[in-house]
Amino acid sequence: MIENIALNQENTEKSTTTTTTTTTTAAAQSTQVSQAVESQYISQSQFESELETDFESQSQSQLTDGKKKHKIPPLYGVYLLNSLSKKSCFYVGSTPDPHRRLRQHNGELTRGGAYRTKKKGYRPWRMILYVYGFPNKISALQFEHAWQHSYQTRHIPFIQRLNPGKKQTGSGTSIHSKIANCRLLLNSKSFNRLGLKIAIFNNLAYETWMKNRFGIMSNQDIHLNVKISTEELDECIIMGGNYNQLKEFMQSIITIQDEYIQKCKDIFNNGDSKKCKICDKETCVEDGLNTLCVCTHGECKCTYHLGCLSKKFLKEENDKEGQEKEKEILPKKGKCVECEKIIFWNAIVRGAVSLQQEYGVI
Repeated sequence: MIENIALNQENTEKSTTTTTTTTTTAAAQSTQVSQAVESQYISQSQFESELETDFESQSQSQLTDGKKKHKIPPLYGVYLLNSLSKKSCFYVGSTPDPHRRLRQHNGELTRGGAYRTKKKGYRPWRMILYVYGFPNKISALQFEHAWQHSYQTRHIPFIQRLNPGKKQTGSGTSIHSKIANCRLLLNSKSFNRLGLKIAIFNNLAYETWMKNRFGIMSNQDIHLNVKISTEELDECIIMGGNYNQLKEFMQSIITIQDEYIQKCKDIFNNGDSKKCKICDKETCVEDGLNTLCVCTHGECKCTYHLGCLSKKFLKEENDKEGQEKEKEILPKKGKCVECEKIIFWNAIVRGAVSLQQEYGVI
């Protein structure tokens, strides 16, 4: 009798333990499923944040790796392609070499390209617009991603979106929508202080930009670089796009930058006094904010401390905007003390950083 009671108690305890274990396991599985579902429906802002973090970590690893020091690319931009066989199809991408990238998209170079641009019946492609002047690859990739996902990107406020919440296929939207979204991004807080420039290689793209069907105000500091040929060579189009335009454009941009950087080197190496025009103290290339920077315009050889010029530009900007507007940390542009022409901050920083790289400071 006593043995039967003990046996029944033991069976009851085992049953209770099994039930508890089963309940715990089911709860754990339910939690895992819930987490998996939540992870599938991660928000766009979280996705972009993770994407940017990944870009930043990659850049940081390059900075810390002695063999892969970060260098400002001579040219890096975001482009818009238009299919010559399907006029309503477009593609957005980014590259430091527009000429080579277009050849990849058109299948002339076997390595590279993109799945969507090699679909049957879409080639050849033509590059009709190129946004350039980004200070680094990361910001260009952020612009590219935002342009590709303009219907939900955090860089365009919800109320300003052309089709809020409605997914658009990259090749299926009109040229008016593509260029309108580009305008919106250029006006956004993330990109409107970078001094970006637009190169346009096609009459239709230029007319669309000027028509501005959606009435989006242009960023006044955006420089429009129109590179439309008076004669569109049929041979070039048959071969697959505007290669000559892109080669000439690339060469002109790189030549301008090389000439400016060479001017900075010549001023640094000539042995004369290189005093800051603002504080009247000597400049150098080794000391952070006291590093030498030079006016970007032609023959003007006015020199500054990077820090002094930053303070001057910010003060002018804050005085102009008034106290109501939030004060910025980095300047956007300002006037040279000597030639009184407008200097864009990203351009003058490029020269200063190039000097530091040339002499092994960074």
